[in-house]
Amino acid sequence: MRILVVTPDFPLWDGGISTVALEWSGGLHRLGHEIVVLTPSQDPGDREFDRKLPYETIRLRNVKARHAKTLYHAWEAIRLCRQRRFDVIVATVWYPSGIAAYCASRLGGVPFVVMVAGNEILHRRFQTPYWMGWMRRVFSGSSANLCISEAVAEKFRSVLGGREDLGGKIRLIRLGVDPVRFVTPRTGSPVAARFGLEGKKILLTLARLVERKGQDKVIEALPLIKKEIPDVRYVICGRGNDEARLRRIVAEKGVEGEVVFAGFVPNEERGAFYDACDVYVMPSREIPDKGDIEGFGITYLEANAFGKPVIGGRSGGISEAVIDGVTGLLVDPCDVEAVAGACIRLLRDPDLAGRLGRQGCERIRREFNWDVICGELADILGGIDAPRSFPAGGS
Repeated sequence: MRILVVTPDFPLWDGGISTVALEWSGGLHRLGHEIVVLTPSQDPGDREFDRKLPYETIRLRNVKARHAKTLYHAWEAIRLCRQRRFDVIVATVWYPSGIAAYCASRLGGVPFVVMVAGNEILHRRFQTPYWMGWMRRVFSGSSANLCISEAVAEKFRSVLGGREDLGGKIRLIRLGVDPVRFVTPRTGSPVAARFGLEGKKILLTLARLVERKGQDKVIEALPLIKKEIPDVRYVICGRGNDEARLRRIVAEKGVEGEVVFAGFVPNEERGAFYDACDVYVMPSREIPDKGDIEGFGITYLEANAFGKPVIGGRSGGISEAVIDGVTGLLVDPCDVEAVAGACIRLLRDPDLAGRLGRQGCERIRREFNWDVICGELADILGGIDAPRSFPAGGS
């Protein structure tokens, strides 16, 4: 198949959508499909990164204004589909990529599918008649709506009213990890040496710095953890608009000596951070007034792939990524004492931590291999037909 992947996020930009776009594109390419990625440029190093990929990546200008971005992405997708003959379009999110796919599909007759991660259908900025109309057009016009967890599928049904033309198109598609990256032999701990953490007990969160990820609750828990585990250190990897607030909390709690802000970590360096940590902790929570939710959580899987125990928040689709008491621990993400207790428990009990990490690693190899998942995705794509009709509006 000739597949056009339309995505607003792609490396070197970080985040879950970027990871999915990269892994889906690579996995489908390895299966013999011809891949073209259409995505904006968001980092000066993007084009150098693209040159190393085995498939074509077309970079757009990074337009910020919402309506202008929608029109621009749609026009470029239409133009590209007119120039080339694609069998299917894969959009990693309904806005702006799904709108672009819908427009290209409507004009060119190419079927499309859309991933549903959760946040993008709940965000309050889209809860207006105009944007809800577009959301319904996109999901009604798609051949399949790819929900990343059962929890996200339920949110999808509730937000869009359980319409038969939408609910009947739901397909569950799991997320995973790169098997090659996580079986490469590793020696030493360059992260510990780099940040002066030799001999310390390391907690790690590798995620965008946004409120729902829960870095704030781990920081607030550090004074409690430090009483029981004096040599604890918390490494925060990522970038985002919550950094200033997190730094203020660090100062307020007096834990400047225990927290390391490591900044953005490129894909090729992520493994070193997982390898260095003792426990991966990301107590993500739902932020209802912002429509913010953790639909699944790839980084839990990545940490498990390194044999590390994980701590997640009991919210959204996290319980499908973390099996409580088997691959990690689930806690009330708003309960600082619960977060502290889980961290202390795993740092104090290496046998428990090791068992959870090993079981998590075995589960990853068995169920969450990107190559297997991309095979399932290819089956979905291969089973759809060209669209015969489109909804006339958003009702």
